Amino acid sequence: MQDRVLVVASGLVRFANWLNWAVAVGFVVAIVASFVFGDALTARLVTKYHGHYIGETIGLLRLTGVLGLVACVAVYHLFNPLLAILATVRAGDPFVVANADRLQRIGWALFAIQLFDLALGGIVLALDRIGVDHATWVPGFTGWIGVVMLFVLARVFRVGAGMRDDLAMTV
Repeated sequence: MQDRVLVVASGLVRFANWLNWAVAVGFVVAIVASFVFGDALTARLVTKYHGHYIGETIGLLRLTGVLGLVACVAVYHLFNPLLAILATVRAGDPFVVANADRLQRIGWALFAIQLFDLALGGIVLALDRIGVDHATWVPGFTGWIGVVMLFVLARVFRVGAGMRDDLAMTV
């Protein structure tokens, strides 16, 4: 019988991975649409903001789309190794060096996502400076804690897997 938590976790991660790719497609469509419908976008922004900082606003919106697409790639590099880790847990052998490597890759992906978050904060500040409506942004410190935790866990897994291998050789 399979562990329900693992079945649910695997399903949620697979769904989130699919959703991540849907969001990535949305970013690509939005970026392309900003060029295809550039005149209409410019006209709308001229009306709303009285012609002030239109080029800069469009540039910041496009940059947000590009950064969002990069973040989607980082999220993929988070979910893909997580699915592989879940598979080793289901197989009953999670304490292997490969999972230490996977945890480290997840740590780097989360680090990239945190950098994206900082860049998004910069974009919000730039939009605020030129008087363009935007969503709020607050720096997330828990994500940085998660980055550190993942690198520590990767090290713990690597040492644990080495100890397990040493023990197996002595038996």
